[in-house]
Amino acid sequence: MSDPIMLAAVTTLVTWGTAQLAQGGRETVGSLVTFLRERFRREPAAQAAIEGAFAEPSPAATRLLAAVVAEEAQRDPGFAAEFHDRWARVEAALAAGTGGVVNSVSGDVSGPVVQARDIHGGISFGR
Repeated sequence: MSDPIMLAAVTTLVTWGTAQLAQGGRETVGSLVTFLRERFRREPAAQAAIEGAFAEPSPAATRLLAAVVAEEAQRDPGFAAEFHDRWARVEAALAAGTGGVVNSVSGDVSGPVVQARDIHGGISFGR
């Protein structure tokens, strides 16, 4: 059985990848699809699973692709981390595209950080 997170991610990826998306969503989804195609470019069965899921989306095709991705993630933790990182960007782009709020801070952060959507008035830090 596939990892439930991988199945959910791939299901959404296939759904959004085959529909018309807002530009930000299209770019992040496209980047993740390209990442998968590049990763499996030398593996004909995996390539077939990717192309099959996008050519004729179905629950069976989606489960097959999710299994391929989950197996690779289990085999290679670096791939798993990269996939999850890229998936987080897709989720953020999709949330932002539907009017949601996306707050993200990454890297080395030192000092105050504000995460907000609508601010009316000023913000001040310190003394």
